[in-house]
Amino acid sequence: MSSDSWDEMRRAKEEQYFQNQNKEALNRLKARGSGARKSPITGEPMEQLTLHGVVVDRCPSSGGIWLDKGELEEILKASTKEGGAGTSWLQQFMKGLYSK
Repeated sequence: MSSDSWDEMRRAKEEQYFQNQNKEALNRLKARGSGARKSPITGEPMEQLTLHGVVVDRCPSSGGIWLDKGELEEILKASTKEGGAGTSWLQQFMKGLYSK
């Protein structure tokens, strides 16, 4: 196999991994069943985003982000697995938040 073939296979496996993580995160969210959380800043319902397999809450008006216990650690762990030469985990996180 050529180097390009290995890279393509690796990328496909990574993509599948993150799709599975997103699916599991959405299933956990459905299991909670508590409905939309309200922003502590505006009182509006917050939107939920899946980033690196972790569901986070974001206020659409203020842009504030809320993480539950352990979610930051999960995001850090996933972002280091994802890698990205020259890109910090924070840059990846922010790109994920605002590229939607």
